[in-house]
Amino acid sequence: MRNLLFILIINLFVQSCAPLVGTVGMVSLGAASKEKGFGTSINDSLIKTKISNLIYKYNEDLIADTKVFVNNGSVLYTGKLNNPNDKIEFTKLAWSIRGVKEVNNEIQITDTSSLKNIARDIASVGEIRARIMADKSIISINFSIDVVNDTAYISGVASNELEMNLVKSHASSARFIKEVYNYIILNKDTR
Repeated sequence: MRNLLFILIINLFVQSCAPLVGTVGMVSLGAASKEKGFGTSINDSLIKTKISNLIYKYNEDLIADTKVFVNNGSVLYTGKLNNPNDKIEFTKLAWSIRGVKEVNNEIQITDTSSLKNIARDIASVGEIRARIMADKSIISINFSIDVVNDTAYISGVASNELEMNLVKSHASSARFIKEVYNYIILNKDTR
């Protein structure tokens, strides 16, 4: 009888711990979502899903080599690709999604040109980014810049045509840039 009572007490204790563990988990989840907000977390998840779907439609083979992270509407790409044009397309795909505020494309290109071209491209990105950040008429966080073999690819969301033209002007006046492709959309565009 005493063993049966002991087993019954242990069983009740173990069963009563399950809600406690579940409650601790929910409190932890609640605390984590307070920093970012539940709505923002859902929006970020939707943005990530939409981007992943667009990448899959663009070229399903590229999904395995890249990762997408979204935090408060800011998109971060990581991974490796062979083709520089795919990297540029990824940036364009992200900007096509409503709610995207910033795109950081840190994908590495494994099929590269010479070291000289790589160095010039990195210098060009830095020069364009510095010019845009120094210009008080431009909200620099709204724009992405990629440079591949002296060709600049600018994308993002401009508040008006003046801001878009200033970004294009800064890109085209950079030292090594030979050509600029503009994928900037105006804020009034409905996406």
